[in-house]
Amino acid sequence: MPTVSSACAHQSLTSFGKTQSLIAFLAVIFLAITLSLSAYANVTITTASDTEKEKYIKASLETLLRQYPIQQWVYMEKIMVDETARTPHSHPVVTMSTQQEYLNSTTKLLSTFLHEQFHWHVIINGKPTKKAFRTRIESQFPNPQWQRPYGSGDKGGTLSHLIVCYLEYKALSSLIGEKKAYANLASNEYYTWVYKTVLDPANKEIFEGLLDEFGLMIQA
Repeated sequence: MPTVSSACAHQSLTSFGKTQSLIAFLAVIFLAITLSLSAYANVTITTASDTEKEKYIKASLETLLRQYPIQQWVYMEKIMVDETARTPHSHPVVTMSTQQEYLNSTTKLLSTFLHEQFHWHVIINGKPTKKAFRTRIESQFPNPQWQRPYGSGDKGGTLSHLIVCYLEYKALSSLIGEKKAYANLASNEYYTWVYKTVLDPANKEIFEGLLDEFGLMIQA
């Protein structure tokens, strides 16, 4: 028969164990929150006019930054959301627009956000000059369809977009899976020739070689 002292000791150990478990649980929660916040701690997202659509896109971007490990691909930390922007663009700061496709689909928003960030990756980390960069790409893809909606409206920009859009595809595939990334980019109604070229499996080795040559490889 256990003594009173042994019963008390057992109760104390049980209470201690529960306390330790609670502390461990709270530590895990704290760590998760800390990691979630640190994922975009250096990213500043502002709205141009604080409209409802701008605030919605801003909140969606903040959610995506918490949900996915995309901090590694954030090269421009100042993000603007502007309802008056005709399309998203990368310069002078990454600017996201509020078209219906971005309000309706976080996948489209994520993909386009990555796209604009990779424009900065090319500028910041690319080895060759712009002319050498485009000349080398053209040597692999000598007949670019640069007219809209096939390309960007000029040959040089279309050649550059081949690399930017391949990086977009590669990063997005690592986040949501290649099948979903493929479907997302294939449904775009702009840069249709660019995305068709990027999504062609026969071109994967070419693109990987160009990324390596240009110093633009990413972990994905």
